[in-house]
Amino acid sequence: MAAENALPRCVPWEPKYREGVLRLFRDVPYKAELWRWQFESNPFDLPFTPVVLVDSEDRVVGFNGVMAVRATDRGQDERVLWSCDFYLAEHWRGQGLGSVIKHELHKKAPVVMAFGISNRASDVLRHLGWVPNESVRSYRMLRRRKGLRSWLLSALQWLNRLKWAFSAVPDISGLSTKVCSSLPMREQVDALWECCAPGYGRIVRRDFAYLDWRYQRHPLGRYGFVCAWVGEELAAILITRFSRGTLRIVDYCGPAHNEPLKHALLGAAIRHWPHANQVVAITSDPELQETLLGQGFVQLRGRPRFYVYEPDKERSGQLSAWFIMAGDSDGEFLQAASDFYNTETVPGVSDVERAPC
Repeated sequence: MAAENALPRCVPWEPKYREGVLRLFRDVPYKAELWRWQFESNPFDLPFTPVVLVDSEDRVVGFNGVMAVRATDRGQDERVLWSCDFYLAEHWRGQGLGSVIKHELHKKAPVVMAFGISNRASDVLRHLGWVPNESVRSYRMLRRRKGLRSWLLSALQWLNRLKWAFSAVPDISGLSTKVCSSLPMREQVDALWECCAPGYGRIVRRDFAYLDWRYQRHPLGRYGFVCAWVGEELAAILITRFSRGTLRIVDYCGPAHNEPLKHALLGAAIRHWPHANQVVAITSDPELQETLLGQGFVQLRGRPRFYVYEPDKERSGQLSAWFIMAGDSDGEFLQAASDFYNTETVPGVSDVERAPC
């Protein structure tokens, strides 16, 4: 009887718990298809160390998934965990076990982050010492108008374009762009990352191994790569996803500071998908935010929630700001999976060239 009433306990991850975890997420039909890619095929060869909560009969009743990545802070390497897929069985809620799971999570890495979280989760994380980052903002460009609200938004877009029309963006000599269905060669992408990485504060490593895993090997997502070249040298990559009438600006790999280049990439993406009803973007990059406004985007009121847990307070006061894009969120690749199941092919529409950049 005492064992039956015992509170669940955290245990080390073992493959035997996989099916029990999937049962917790049975309302997500594609979770099993994403599992191996998301958790077991790490691009940095880092281990999968989630928090698993089991009851007295060793049944999974709680889970906090993690995705381990390598990041840099002004060129200094650091290991970071993305927190994702938190769940606690309903009959165990209200007993403080959610905090137990989070406290166990805090032991897994020196830096733990969460992006795209709910109102309720936001309150819990603040209480546990997580710090919100207010730099991430959402942007939207409407291209099809229906109703008064859309016309008002279009007016704001026009005003943004007008405001920036008098700030001429200089041309880059020899620049060309191409939209493709796959990344350029590994050597070219790695050379681009190594050249650009020192210009950033804190950023997840965007080398070929990471971008290939994140966007080309996603089992259900379909991404486009807008590549900029100066002569024969790869200058930058903008990663996009078009689905169900929406073009999403998902990620960027390129110089931290080069507004003309970002302007060219955004323009190329917008022109390539003329059938998109709207274009959306999420970023913390101030320069990219200005570029979006100059292209006619409108900044939305709501802020995507990005939280960081970093107990080393002395060091955290000296750290740079994070570079964050929509692709950093597990919510984006979950949305990509959902769109995959709900997208109808549009006859005659070719989204990207079926060739490498």
